Amino acid sequence: MSLPLREVFQLSAVIGDRLVERKAPPAVELLGMVRRGEIWQEASIYPTTADYPRASLSFLEGRGFVLQCYEDETCLSAFLVRADELSDPQIEIELGGQALERWPPELFVPEALVTEALEWFLDSGKRKPNLRWVRIDRFPREIVWEGEEGRKAWEERRDLLGGESDA
Repeated sequence: MSLPLREVFQLSAVIGDRLVERKAPPAVELLGMVRRGEIWQEASIYPTTADYPRASLSFLEGRGFVLQCYEDETCLSAFLVRADELSDPQIEIELGGQALERWPPELFVPEALVTEALEWFLDSGKRKPNLRWVRIDRFPREIVWEGEEGRKAWEERRDLLGGESDA
């Protein structure tokens, strides 16, 4: 008899100054860790013996949580959203120091919604079908900067404008 999927999921995240890989905690505990800033940037959840299914979770103060799910290696990832209609990109989100983009506000979801989605994912390895999802290639986004040279140029331009973004 095999273990329930929830039992084989692990958490991979930078906590403090080190990479931690351990059994994935329940959704409520994980969300608290991310919200309090105990986890740097984002948390990844995937089976101990495989790369998929996989989820990544991050939090932006004052905006909400971002949950991205990959059900398997053949499908594009999808983001949990709080509405079917997506607004123009407005919220800046840094992607691991590699890029700064603007995303629609609907990709930033409240705790209750992300809890429901993450609990389902931990039990099934799938996106909860009655929730709203958008594929990574199907939402409007704007690139503010990409790569080290792009970041430096953006910072110099921002400094010239007195610390303001050129949004």
